[in-house]
Amino acid sequence: MNHKTAVSYAIPTEEANPQTAGLDRMTPLQIARKINAQDFNAARAVKKAAKPIARAISAAAQAFAGGHKIIFIGAGTSGRLGVLEAAECVPTFGTKPSQIIGLIAGGKNAMFRAKEGAEDDHAQGARDVQAKAHAQDFVIGLTASGVTPYVLGALKEAKKLGAHTALLTCNPGADFSHADIALYLPTGPEALCGSTRMKAGTATKMALNAITTGAMALCGKMYGNLMADVRPTNKKLIARATRLIMQIAHTDQATAARYLTLSGQQVKTACVMICKQVDKPTAEKLLKKANGFLGRVLHDA
Repeated sequence: MNHKTAVSYAIPTEEANPQTAGLDRMTPLQIARKINAQDFNAARAVKKAAKPIARAISAAAQAFAGGHKIIFIGAGTSGRLGVLEAAECVPTFGTKPSQIIGLIAGGKNAMFRAKEGAEDDHAQGARDVQAKAHAQDFVIGLTASGVTPYVLGALKEAKKLGAHTALLTCNPGADFSHADIALYLPTGPEALCGSTRMKAGTATKMALNAITTGAMALCGKMYGNLMADVRPTNKKLIARATRLIMQIAHTDQATAARYLTLSGQQVKTACVMICKQVDKPTAEKLLKKANGFLGRVLHDA
């Protein structure tokens, strides 16, 4: 096996954790407290990575604003978290499924059942990226161990294609040679040795939350901290969209609901229609001129 991809017990997430030794002999309450105590390390790890996360936010925003894609690629837990992040951006920020993509070793079926050996396929990682990525896209590799061949193969290919790249890992000794941004999250040994669905997974999800939310903020997909580009596809989200219009446009529920319909279920468009007293096409033009930033339209004297 290639020495660069061999799994070694020097990898922090594979090491034994003395803080949780004897986990099988603890009471339920002791187990809950021990695991929770370890979980705090996830938040600390993300805090320490604030600067590279900020760089990733900028890179993701630049790609998205330029009409390029943000692509997460990983295996196992990391891959599932990337697919989850991409899927959640659609209702949260009103993005298209083709704009933010999650790729997982083994394909869609691997979301629900582990596909043995898929993460060891360096060439398949390259092929999966080649099928989706182009120059100026932003490709983020996700691998807690930092040695997953599928992910490293994907990043190497992404660089060849002219994409911007990042590697998110919990191993400081990971191969960052094909990553423009090194996102190292020092979570340390897991409560259950090697089970990176725990602290490493939690820290990865936290970092991804920051990257996508930060990028969408820089791209005008929210108003303050309000979900102004929410896609109201069910009763709960329709109610949320109505409340947002009420709050932003300072109007009553009946008016908010009516303009949500008139706007084609677009919160920002509805708010501009109400506040600027214009029709839908005019509101859309104003938003387009402001690059989607609702605040620039509403507060433009």
